[in-house]
Amino acid sequence: MAASPATTALEAAVDLLQRADAVLFDFNGTLSLDEEILEQAYESALSTLGQPAMGPGEYASLMGRSELDICRALLEVRDGSATSDQLLGHLTASYLEDCREHPPVPPSHRRLVEGLVARGTVCAVVTGTIRAMVEPVLADTGLTPVLGGVVSIEDIERGKPDPEGFLLARHLLGLTEEAVCVVVEDSRSGIAAASRAGMPSIAVNPGLPGASVTVPSLAALGQAWLDR
Repeated sequence: MAASPATTALEAAVDLLQRADAVLFDFNGTLSLDEEILEQAYESALSTLGQPAMGPGEYASLMGRSELDICRALLEVRDGSATSDQLLGHLTASYLEDCREHPPVPPSHRRLVEGLVARGTVCAVVTGTIRAMVEPVLADTGLTPVLGGVVSIEDIERGKPDPEGFLLARHLLGLTEEAVCVVVEDSRSGIAAASRAGMPSIAVNPGLPGASVTVPSLAALGQAWLDR
């Protein structure tokens, strides 16, 4: 019996991971399943500042951009009485509170990272989110001592789809251009950034164009990695 497309894709993704010198994970929506938490945090932050709620599809249209860009975009179409720094501050507080109540990094994701590191593959996070939102979640999950580093939006001048974040991560990990750095992403901008960096990519969100391989989910990839 022929293997299903999903099985074939998972096998290809596992093969890619086995050849990797480093794996660079996106954070929101990839390593951390927090998109609903983030959307609710934006709604809470806007409400706290007396700003109108987001309209249908407004947040979805901004996904994949950095938190700084999203804050600016949301306020550009509102009354101008709040600043992006204010919105970001309230967003961070609401997001971290919700993450403490509902940890967004599944154990299967943590096991995948730990398994990769155990075999000598360095792992890092490259995100458009600010460091203050990422590092507490990683610490609560126990991944901080496992990861080789975190590149956040404060570390770069241009967010995804610019490749700057991925290129900086490779440099900070002490790797050369010849190293195989595999990017794991859930957004169009992230896949585009990986392509521009010359890095193979694994999409965990079906339907993203340009990825080297697309898998049903990061949890499925983690299980396939353990079963290899």
